[in-house]
Amino acid sequence: MNFCTRLAALIAQILLLAALGNSQAPEPSPADQASANSGNVSVGSAPQSSLRSKPGEFLKWIDTKGLMEQTSFVNDWSGVRGGACSSGSVNRYLFKSALSVDTGKLAGWKGGTGLVSLYHRLGGDGSEYVGDAQGFSNIDAAQGTGLYEAWFEQKFWGDWLRIKAGKVDANTEFAVVENSSDFLNSSMGYSPTILSFPTYPDPRPSVNVFVRPIDGYYVGAGIYDLAHAGAMPIIEAGRRWKRGDKEMPGRLAAGFWHQNGPVSCLGGGYTQATKGFYLVMEQTLWTRTRAKTSSDQTLSAFTQYGRANGDISPFTHHLGGGLVFAGLLPNRPKDSIGLGLTWVRFTEYPRAGFQQPGELTLETYYKVRVNRLISVGPDMQYIHNPSGLRCQTDSVVFTPRVNVSF
Repeated sequence: MNFCTRLAALIAQILLLAALGNSQAPEPSPADQASANSGNVSVGSAPQSSLRSKPGEFLKWIDTKGLMEQTSFVNDWSGVRGGACSSGSVNRYLFKSALSVDTGKLAGWKGGTGLVSLYHRLGGDGSEYVGDAQGFSNIDAAQGTGLYEAWFEQKFWGDWLRIKAGKVDANTEFAVVENSSDFLNSSMGYSPTILSFPTYPDPRPSVNVFVRPIDGYYVGAGIYDLAHAGAMPIIEAGRRWKRGDKEMPGRLAAGFWHQNGPVSCLGGGYTQATKGFYLVMEQTLWTRTRAKTSSDQTLSAFTQYGRANGDISPFTHHLGGGLVFAGLLPNRPKDSIGLGLTWVRFTEYPRAGFQQPGELTLETYYKVRVNRLISVGPDMQYIHNPSGLRCQTDSVVFTPRVNVSF
């Protein structure tokens, strides 16, 4: 276990022990006593024997201390036809565990939130079998265990100003495509034209500031330290709205990023900087509520575009989009089905080695919500011109994803 992992585990233990150490609260107030009589667990009224004998009450009591633990397990098995291999299969999984703290509940410090998360990934890399450039599974990465995120966030004046610092996954704050979260292809989540984007599997130390000056509008800026030296400032501005009588949500975001050098060039050597931009637009197109079950059906769309410098980035343009239908079947209100595509244009720089102008991926999935903890999502992708190499045939990839969260 490396130093970062040990440090994160130590912080998590200290936070938990601090909460448990304060379990002997003062005499409960009348409000606390009323809450206890109504069946809710309050800080001052939870006897130790009750906490030990009823795990559900213990978890509620922990929540009153501002602590929340979340664990997720994602497993992808992929069957491959075509691409770099004529056929094959690969299995891998990603395990994450996070502990967050609300400083308002824990210590009376309002507006503060902290998080520490660990990750463990084991298994092969599916793109080695297919040879695609965009990454058909968003959990593919090198095997490893370590600290994933560790940050503290403070809000001021409600949600008008928010400051977040620490080791942060940039894709949780920038270039986010909210309606594409159940697609597997990495390019569905953010544009691959963002060079060295500090997201999975290696978030980076950063400082981020977000302002909401007018209702529905926001501006965010962050500066991220990059592993290979240099830094990446990112700025994004956006707007949210609700359309029609049913107030169907939509959003538009535009971002600009700049990577400070030294940055390696495709032709060899280094340059002092490079830059690019991206656009994201999402809109709920249709919605209705079933009278018998009171469940909602929604049809949502998303699209994104990115651009970068072809002398430095292998991708000069990116265009993606898709449709997501939630609640398709009457007795399956939590299920969803999606259809999308993502296309990248490769640089024309001769030394880059691309023999085709671009790579196109078509993806469809059906996500089945088995219960509150488990979901299964069979996913199919057709990849045209993997990595722009003539020696690699078009590929078909089938990936049933299993996701367990608790």
